Amino acid sequence: MAFLPRLFRRHDPPAEREEARRRGMRDALLHPLGEFTDPEFQPAYVSEVRAQAREEVTLVDRRLAATRTALLERALGERETILRELGRSGTRPPPPNGHALPAPDDPDPFISIAEARARREEARRRAVVEGSEAAVQRARARIEHLTQEWESALIERDHEVEAVHARAELLIAAYKSGVLRAHPRKEEIPPLWKGEVVAMTGAGEAAVAGREEIGRILREVEERIEAWHAGVPPPELTPPPETPEDSG
Repeated sequence: MAFLPRLFRRHDPPAEREEARRRGMRDALLHPLGEFTDPEFQPAYVSEVRAQAREEVTLVDRRLAATRTALLERALGERETILRELGRSGTRPPPPNGHALPAPDDPDPFISIAEARARREEARRRAVVEGSEAAVQRARARIEHLTQEWESALIERDHEVEAVHARAELLIAAYKSGVLRAHPRKEEIPPLWKGEVVAMTGAGEAAVAGREEIGRILREVEERIEAWHAGVPPPELTPPPETPEDSG
């Protein structure tokens, strides 16, 4: 079986198939006849190729698991960024006191000291809200992008697994052609040996779990953002306070 990993690493289909064909011709002359004529039997080479394919798929799935862990860590990091921004102090508007505040750009030189202070505080508050809102939206967009990265990782995994199984099938077919060429009772070789078809496997539970985990983080932050907006509207939705002239 030592030559199989060498074949799988070579990625030279013609050379792989030719070596498998020669192996089939040799085995047909050296192995017991029943190994090839009994449809319920799996030739040793078929077992070897299938075992190698399973090993390759295991490595692919390990890489997928590592990708899932990395994406979740990034999603949790973005979640922390959002929660930190939503929890910043100085973002909520002061409670109404019955007095209209001047607009931030009000040039009236006769405003009171209290009104001037309120104007500066409102300008600072709006700046904080703008900064938090921008940071939150950037972090949320990054979480959404992570869901796309996960789907791309799943597609790439399936392509890699498909390539592994396709190579295994080609090797088995080439091996069988060699057996048919050299076997003294080739007419008795069944159309399909046991285990000759290599079953395809999907990401399955890992795919579902990855989607659910990142989706749960996204839903949580969206709920937090919605609650934050209820108390602290985004700056673009917060009109400047009316001046006495505007209200009159």
